[in-house]
Amino acid sequence: MCGIAGILNLDGRNVDPAVLERMNATLIHRGPDAGEIWHDGAVGFAHRRLAIRDLTDAGRQPMSDPSGRITVTYNGEIYNEAALRAELARDFGTVFHSHCDTEVLPAGYLAWGDDLFARIEGIFAIALWDKDERRLVLARDSIGAKPLFFSQVGSTLRFASEIKGILADPAHPREFDPDGLHRFLAMGYVGPTATTMRHIRQVEPGTLTIYQNSAETSRRFWQPRRAYRIRRLDEAVDAFLPLLDRVVDDQLISDVPVGVLQSGGIDSSLIAYALAKRGQFPLVTASFAEQSHDESAIASLVAQQTGLPHRIVQVSADPDPAATLARVVHHFDGQVADESAGPLLLLTAELRRNATVALSGDGADEFFGGYPTYRATRLAERFGGAIPAGVARSLGQLMYRASRTDETRLPATALLSRFLLGVAAGGSLAHAEWRRYVPDFLVSRIYGPALRHLENVSPMAGYRTAIEQADGPTLLDRCLIADQTYHLPAGLLMKTDAMSMANGVEIRVPFLDRRIMELSGACSSDLIVPPGGPSKPLLRKALRAKGAAAEVWGAPKRGFNNPLSTLLRGPLRRLAESIFQDSPDILAPYLQPDAVRTLWREHAGLETNHAYALWPLLTFALWRSQLEGNGIAPRG
Repeated sequence: MCGIAGILNLDGRNVDPAVLERMNATLIHRGPDAGEIWHDGAVGFAHRRLAIRDLTDAGRQPMSDPSGRITVTYNGEIYNEAALRAELARDFGTVFHSHCDTEVLPAGYLAWGDDLFARIEGIFAIALWDKDERRLVLARDSIGAKPLFFSQVGSTLRFASEIKGILADPAHPREFDPDGLHRFLAMGYVGPTATTMRHIRQVEPGTLTIYQNSAETSRRFWQPRRAYRIRRLDEAVDAFLPLLDRVVDDQLISDVPVGVLQSGGIDSSLIAYALAKRGQFPLVTASFAEQSHDESAIASLVAQQTGLPHRIVQVSADPDPAATLARVVHHFDGQVADESAGPLLLLTAELRRNATVALSGDGADEFFGGYPTYRATRLAERFGGAIPAGVARSLGQLMYRASRTDETRLPATALLSRFLLGVAAGGSLAHAEWRRYVPDFLVSRIYGPALRHLENVSPMAGYRTAIEQADGPTLLDRCLIADQTYHLPAGLLMKTDAMSMANGVEIRVPFLDRRIMELSGACSSDLIVPPGGPSKPLLRKALRAKGAAAEVWGAPKRGFNNPLSTLLRGPLRRLAESIFQDSPDILAPYLQPDAVRTLWREHAGLETNHAYALWPLLTFALWRSQLEGNGIAPRG
């Protein structure tokens, strides 16, 4: 796992190696073990290495094939590298000179061209230069576990694993994109192809972005689908169990220690039970003082049953939460406002003491129906039309104001408010609306002149399009696919990448192996989201078959959330007051400073719980201050 960056001058000008060095230096946290650049006229690559496979110099990048025609800089892991290596040696006579998975990329491209990327099972962001064809290929893995940002300004194309890598070039403009900010404030992320910065985009998951003859084209090589062929739970479990074991086996390949991010949930617990008796893989768990958020007791039971070493991190005891948040914002580059990022940053820092690689349960909720929003979609589709939109909207706003002092993870009033506001949005927008940060009815109140033209433009339009264009037989199927292609890579996976790579930790995601994703897509919607009973029945039954205690496989879903309201009114209060009360002008002209000040006073005074609305505002303010070099310190 590494950090990559590069430049292609489409007008043929030589690349400045000093700029490549600057870009590379910003990514040192992603690859603390080595850093190199390569350039050849108008093209140049940079690479920061986190050594995991073949720790010798033979694994260093950028890497070229022996002829020098193909050069790559690559971030990720290829789990089927041995099979690809054997096929290349047998069918094409390829002679390998290292044990690093990177080496199959230039050889595989020479053998199969663009078809190489569909053959790879793994997580990756790849830049590949074909010298003979003067062709640059930017590739992102099937589901978007690894980010890859790029921009074209004039005749200069830049790319990097993080936006800060692109902005390290002083010639690149630093301008916010109003449409991106509009979506960021609503969803806590922007989408799988856009950003909050003007000019900067993302390579879409499962896609190649290609530059040749100064023209940009794209090609999709994989996307999730839902086509039922498995309708019985026993059949699904029988297919899943041996497949999970094979996938976990494949993802253990490493020349450095491997651990597990262990919550008390079904997903990470399945991984832990799959690892039992295979070695001493350390489990690391976050513990919260607020008990409705805490899963450490169940995680401890998993550790006891599997015999794996266990470390509990008391994230609520963070001595400097403001500094932690500042670090979170720095690594997010203004693209995500996920409240669980701080705990994950602390968790991966602790894991790094004993391991460089960790397995995570990310993606299981999106592929096996773990979120309550899926059942809400079923309910809204069936009964939502019985509630007039105006009534639903009024009741939703009333419930929003009612959850004033409830600090639990999912207050009933907040859940009901989200459901009703989603119903008011109607149709395919309902599913997206249930995840809003800044609710629709606050937009006209707080938007400033730079965003006012977007007040009547849905920030969820891209999400809705993803639902409407998904290849699935029912609305629920289409919502599942949209979450897999839109919500998952843009929010959760970007959070996981940023917070783990901040500490030089590689996260691997067994549930996002294509074999498991395709098995999920073959299961009927009733197996993924049953009309009644506990969520994720397939995974629960698989966990039970692994020998887990009933307290583990029968536990209700909690989710990895941070108690936002408690944070803002408690440990982060001085920071929040320094921004919202003392310096709200940092949000202008995008937001109205006085309106934001009032919003904060209502929250701090326990009049209304605005925690989720305030969180992306706080994140944006900190990111802007960092970007512009205007430090904001908490009140003394």
